[in-house]
Amino acid sequence: MIVAKRFNWEAAHRLPWHEGKCKQIHGHSYKMIVEFDGELNEKGMVVDFNDIKKMIEPIVKQIDHATIISSNDFELKELFEAKSWKYFLLPFDSTAENLCNYFLGLIIEQHKDLLVANRVKEVGVKVFETDTTYAYTKATLK
Repeated sequence: MIVAKRFNWEAAHRLPWHEGKCKQIHGHSYKMIVEFDGELNEKGMVVDFNDIKKMIEPIVKQIDHATIISSNDFELKELFEAKSWKYFLLPFDSTAENLCNYFLGLIIEQHKDLLVANRVKEVGVKVFETDTTYAYTKATLK
């Protein structure tokens, strides 16, 4: 059985190496769907939706209405620090694929015990940059 919850946030980013429009700072209305595949417990649930919300919302709050900056984008990071503007620093470029892997890793790292206790076998994450474009990854829990 798979259960899932969707989360939304607004953020800006840029890909300085990109040869198209994405080289410029621009924003997205991001959506993320987090899926949990596992066995039903004695109450008929895989993971309580409130538990999912408690797991993911703190992550989303950090990135919401921020500019996502790669740690290699020294120029942009310096500007945002000088102006005291909100930013979310990542050790890689903010592609949908990298964000997807990042969130999946955080969820598993921070909540593996809870997920294993709930008999979750697999976690999947979809990150949408637009209504028509997304990245998807999943991992099996051991």
